[in-house]
Amino acid sequence: MTPHIAKTSIPRRVLYAATITGLAAGLAAWSAAPYAPPPPPVFDGDEAFVDEVTELIDPRGVQGLSAVRFPAGDPSALEHVHGGTTDGETPVTGDTLFETGSLFKLFTAMTLADMVETGETSVDRTVAEVFPDAEILDPRVADATLEDLATHHSGLPTAPADDLFRHYVLPSLVFSDVYGHSRDPLSALAVTSAATPGEHGYSNLGFSLLGRALAAEAGAESYEETVRERVLDPLGMDDTVIVSGVPEGGAPPHIAPGHPTEPWHNTDYAPAGVATWSTPDDLARFLAAVIDGTAPGMSALEPVYRDVSFAAEGTEVPAPEEDDRGLHSSSFDQGLGWIIVEDPELGAVRLHTGGTLGSNTIAAFTDTEAVVVMSGSLTLDAVTLGVELLRDDPRPLEGPPSVMVALSAALTCVMALVPPLLLLSLVLRRRTLITGRPIDRLRIVSLSLGAVAWAATAQTQGDWVTVPMTVWAVGVGTVAAALVVGARHLRRVPVEAGRWRWLHVPVFVLSVLFSAALGALALWSLAITL
Repeated sequence: MTPHIAKTSIPRRVLYAATITGLAAGLAAWSAAPYAPPPPPVFDGDEAFVDEVTELIDPRGVQGLSAVRFPAGDPSALEHVHGGTTDGETPVTGDTLFETGSLFKLFTAMTLADMVETGETSVDRTVAEVFPDAEILDPRVADATLEDLATHHSGLPTAPADDLFRHYVLPSLVFSDVYGHSRDPLSALAVTSAATPGEHGYSNLGFSLLGRALAAEAGAESYEETVRERVLDPLGMDDTVIVSGVPEGGAPPHIAPGHPTEPWHNTDYAPAGVATWSTPDDLARFLAAVIDGTAPGMSALEPVYRDVSFAAEGTEVPAPEEDDRGLHSSSFDQGLGWIIVEDPELGAVRLHTGGTLGSNTIAAFTDTEAVVVMSGSLTLDAVTLGVELLRDDPRPLEGPPSVMVALSAALTCVMALVPPLLLLSLVLRRRTLITGRPIDRLRIVSLSLGAVAWAATAQTQGDWVTVPMTVWAVGVGTVAAALVVGARHLRRVPVEAGRWRWLHVPVFVLSVLFSAALGALALWSLAITL
């Protein structure tokens, strides 16, 4: 038998209190949302270049942007553009540092080429020869050469085998540092096997191991010492650094404008582009030296493998259709680190891209022009923008398909509004909205916890570039108002009023556990990024 539930009306004073509380909570949520898009960016730099860039991009996707371009034969004719902010307040300038991501692999590869040219090592040296005392699980990894590591043909995965959950699953839930807890590349060989040695398979682990090997071959204390002595210092790249966390003057990475994510910290993976930072001017200085042939390790640009398919797992430059923006090619030549693409319009494009969970960048040059683009958010595609800036007739970047934008906006609204409305309906109607079951303490508690957890999740996972922040504020205000009314009901309703107690209580427990996990993930995401 269902327990009797009083039908007395809710006192006006409670409704007034709920309304005032809801309005105050909604206003506070709107004005102090942890993740909120910043004002539209203001761009500065060379006027013609600024006008060209602003015509190609959607400013809503810009957190921070900095780019340079120069004729291949005249690096002194450097054009600049920069705009947006690093953190919502500090403007991006020409001196702002951005995460390089995998672009830093070029410096690792050219260090290898330089050391080969000076006779200090050989591309045929194997992992086992460089590290004779290392514990290596897979003999095929032991037989991998330095050239295999530098061309992604070692067969190693991109992360240690015992770190796949942290690498692939957890970052998508809380936007955490992908390599933050990865074991160092050398010790990772004790637990990691090769998948397809001899075939192209993009591997950050392989490149990080290469950096460790180069330091060992040079007799240096660290990879940083090696790459700085061989490449960075000779080229005067003083603003290119390896640092755990965000350096002074650096632009923190963002999933989307106003939504920071955790910077990558693990310097053990710096040879692959983790915890590495630079500026467009420094990278332009590097490209200028490569173009005129004075950079150390120039042999790194010579193709080792030809016609590698862009479908190769993990390749960072996608193969577009002929009418798409970006590079128009289905394959590339692989040098030591360098990617060489034959584009019908541009000819040979020599490049590398980089990306973290909140930054993306490209450094590229053709026979006539060079470009560097660095972006502090994933919503601005620096790679495609960079390629378009090399063209005589660049086309504006396309955003995500409209159906994907609509789906993202709809999911955001569902997370932000549906749980609060279900809770409000329960406390006002004294019955659940969908099943019509009577109110009880278990339902008040479970729906309250769920509404709070989903509100937090909507803030950390929602698309607030497309959806107005007012939506989240309405959801938070609704939750707050419903909690006031629900608190009054707690003393007046039975503990449990389910049709089947044996089912209602376990469902309540599962609901509470789910809400707790959901809320914990949201709080974790906030804690590591704010």
